[in-house]
Amino acid sequence: MRTLSFTGERQLRYPAPDVARGFMLALIALANVPFWLRYFPEAPHAGHAALAAMGSADQWWYLARTLFVDRRAYPLFSILFGFGMAIMASRTMERERRAVMETFTAEEVAGWHPVQRQIVEENVERYARRTASRLIRRRGWWMLALGLVHAVFFSGDIIGAYGLVAVVFAEVIVMMRAWVRVLVGVLIGSLSLLGIWSMAAFMGREPMMLEFHDPTSLDAGYPLVSVASWLIATPMTLLTALVVPCVMIGVGVARWGLLQDPRGRGALLSEIAVCGLGIGALGGLPFALMQLDWAFAGSAAWSYPLFHASGVAGACGWLALLTLYAGGPTSDGRLTGLRGLASSLGRRSMTGYLSQTILFGTVFVIVPGLLGTRLVVGEAASAGIAVVVWLATVVLCAVLERGGHAGPFEALLRTAVACTERRRRLPAPPAPQPVGPPTVAAGS
Repeated sequence: MRTLSFTGERQLRYPAPDVARGFMLALIALANVPFWLRYFPEAPHAGHAALAAMGSADQWWYLARTLFVDRRAYPLFSILFGFGMAIMASRTMERERRAVMETFTAEEVAGWHPVQRQIVEENVERYARRTASRLIRRRGWWMLALGLVHAVFFSGDIIGAYGLVAVVFAEVIVMMRAWVRVLVGVLIGSLSLLGIWSMAAFMGREPMMLEFHDPTSLDAGYPLVSVASWLIATPMTLLTALVVPCVMIGVGVARWGLLQDPRGRGALLSEIAVCGLGIGALGGLPFALMQLDWAFAGSAAWSYPLFHASGVAGACGWLALLTLYAGGPTSDGRLTGLRGLASSLGRRSMTGYLSQTILFGTVFVIVPGLLGTRLVVGEAASAGIAVVVWLATVVLCAVLERGGHAGPFEALLRTAVACTERRRRLPAPPAPQPVGPPTVAAGS
């Protein structure tokens, strides 16, 4: 399986991010399936009642999911999104620089004065950076539109949140200055944790993760309620889910070059994987034990922010582990076996993500609705359904890969972004500068 890019020029892609995206979607399926669950027909929203209805297997799986999946999968998604935007920006800027410089003849370039050359380079760099930021922002607007449509069926949509990040922080993403990204990430991350702590303090010790579920239904009013929930949650996600800091981490990872070619960095990646997953698990343990009513009879005000913050470390651990498994670029650009299957899904991550909604909706909503019943499953059984759904998306993308087709939603987004592009004038060359010092007239 030769990994070629479907975006722009058919360039070789880096295997590690694609393989990571493919496996990440398994974590996303495991994290999202609770949105579709009805723990029992009588009271699907009640936290304590849902907890009482969980069997031993359900509770142990809930513990594992809280330590390694919940609030760990979406930060991983965010990091990979930031990585992808940074790679898109760098390739766009490189292409635009080359396009501008090709408008000058070799004779013109050779005859430039150093001052003139500096002015040209500054103008070209400014033009390339502006072009890249406009591309990211335009892509973000279309992601918001796609997320809005997705929210009709699934209020937990995350595409819109990433689109909003692209629209608001496009300039930061294309900047080469690391301190700007660090500053933005720290400030918004601090505000996010403060907001999470405030929410947890307000909720007290209620089982939040079980109580917040709002299963999708066939009710006529559900689409309006779902969209209204999305319109509120999408901007709030930027301040309650550490999305922005994780996107900035992803941009930094792209600048670092670790994912592009991890060969020779196995020891470093192993340390990040062990430490990241370990910190993520330890940070999520108090919240998980409290939710299961196994320990920690106190307030959730401190355990919930810790659960979120440690999720960033857990996401970094997952990314390092998956990068280790994926390896670096191969000489022929081919991936085989499970890595090839995961890569085919990762290269079509939007199609895989949206297909999960279609499949979950069919299993939990459409089929039970047509049969006039409700599908009632526990946490452990729902995890099995999530894995089957993920495997179905793997098969779908493998078929598309075999036929040499891009994912339909990736193609739709790419077409929309390309069709709304506005032609911009190339920067005009500066006026010629004098080559030497001015001559002094005789007798002056």
